[in-house]
Amino acid sequence: MLSVVCNIGSDAFAQTRPLVEDLPRQVLPLFRELESGQVGSLGIVGDSVSLLNRSYNWHLRGRFWADYGSSGDGYLALAKFAGDCGANSVGPRCGLGLIYGPGSTFSEDTGPFDAAGESAPDGMWFQIERIIAPGYTTFQAFGREVIVHYIRQVGGGVMEIEVADTLFATIDTAIPAGQPQHARLVIDTGASGPDVLTSIRIRNEGVQPVQVNAFEMRDASPGLRYHRLARGGAGPLQFLASRTDAVADCLRSLDMQLLIIMLDASGAELNNVAFYESNLDQLVAFYQAQLPSTKIILMTHHPFRPLIGPQADAILRVARARGTGYINLFDLFSGYDEMNALGFMNGVVHLSNAGGAWFGQYIYGVLRTAAADALIADFNSDGMFDFFDVQAFLAAFAANHPSADVNNDGVIDFFDVQRFLAAFSQALG
Repeated sequence: MLSVVCNIGSDAFAQTRPLVEDLPRQVLPLFRELESGQVGSLGIVGDSVSLLNRSYNWHLRGRFWADYGSSGDGYLALAKFAGDCGANSVGPRCGLGLIYGPGSTFSEDTGPFDAAGESAPDGMWFQIERIIAPGYTTFQAFGREVIVHYIRQVGGGVMEIEVADTLFATIDTAIPAGQPQHARLVIDTGASGPDVLTSIRIRNEGVQPVQVNAFEMRDASPGLRYHRLARGGAGPLQFLASRTDAVADCLRSLDMQLLIIMLDASGAELNNVAFYESNLDQLVAFYQAQLPSTKIILMTHHPFRPLIGPQADAILRVARARGTGYINLFDLFSGYDEMNALGFMNGVVHLSNAGGAWFGQYIYGVLRTAAADALIADFNSDGMFDFFDVQAFLAAFAANHPSADVNNDGVIDFFDVQRFLAAFSQALG
């Protein structure tokens, strides 16, 4: 049974914003899958704070994996695919890697989305061209199933995919007309688990370039599958460029129960909170339209600069208007100086390994706390918090059914009623 884990941040400041809001409803689908021994799928849309190694997102993934296991390394753009093998390595797993062959080009991992990046959820792409001889790149990927996310488009080339030095497929990525299309090739690697590497080579056998955005690594083992959907230096304005059919198809294929969005202002948004708020609202609307069964949580940045404060208010307004969850990291500390004195900062924006670990643990704690309440409050397991849950709990309690022991002390008594009502109240907000 899930236990409550939560860290408490600095209590020195009177809060004008809630630290969390409407989380139980958002986390329920993900944790129901994980608690029942199934696969849970989590994505994070963010900027460089959600991209770089040793940041909070990788520590958050680690906490999930420690408690529930890994069901694969998820969606990982090939433009930033190498595993983190350094000291205190916390990022894409050591072992992931690629050997560039001739004709390999790829996007930056920061800044505005270019034309090719508009077909990728994080704006990152990888292309292989034929330059005199066929171009190719060899990748090392984890897991039983590797899904190649590529683009079919006008002028697309022909690619051959080899798995463990054996030809697996030949694909013509050209279409006669229309906008770029997302496509997937599923490779059963035969690997015995999520920690086994397979060599995959992509070769261009035609004249035109082929575009491959990412590998998605899956395994049948129960646990969390984490999808990194972040891009450095990008705010809502830049991500609005990814509102394409190709990106929508890609996102739907990831089967996410929960999507966390953590985006700072960027470019023209930096000194215009209203513009930032409008862009964030449009971006959330796009995700909700394309992913109607995926729950969403909007999260502020840590307070590395004062401008995050007005953003935190804007994010809360969008969360309330769109019916998403909200996590406020801004009010946990007084500012950069306090976090830096604790050793939490790496430069003026990014988190150190210690900072990433602290924030990853904090976020995991509030998610699990909300999930503990949600799983109790949704007593009839219909995904809603309503009178029928109260009715179902009271019936189980009257019948002395084991399911009524919601506080897990082995006794069905008044304290279970107390715990159920407290969880139900929290779930309703």
